[in-house]
Amino acid sequence: MIGVLLVSHGKMADGIKDSINLIMGESDNLETSSLVAGQGFDEFKADVAAKTKQLDEGEGVLVFVDLFGASPYNAAMMSFKELEQSGTAIRVLTGMNLSMILEVLAMRTGMDLDQLADLAVESGCNGIQETTASVSNDASEEEEDDY
Repeated sequence: MIGVLLVSHGKMADGIKDSINLIMGESDNLETSSLVAGQGFDEFKADVAAKTKQLDEGEGVLVFVDLFGASPYNAAMMSFKELEQSGTAIRVLTGMNLSMILEVLAMRTGMDLDQLADLAVESGCNGIQETTASVSNDASEEEEDDY
């Protein structure tokens, strides 16, 4: 089974995992790593690397981070470079959101790592919608239908 690691500033990763547990129950091979105030970068990077390695059951690990270019991303990329050399397949995805994680967890047994990474990006983007315009349009259409 492909492993999933959620990496973030503060408790965002833990919050997403908590939401997942509420929506679909406990998920196997899902972990979090959170950078907290006062924690050193080296300690955080070591936690990300250790959890990534622990999650690898031979099919690879998807590492989701909250923000491109920030410390969680940098820790994940440093782990990626180290672990890829030892044979662990890793994909690092930025801008994590609940939509993409739910889709990955639902589909990960039927896809390989690259397919799952592509699905995650697509699902993450599709999960972002500006809906007030469509609600306003629906209300206008309903008013027009009354005449």
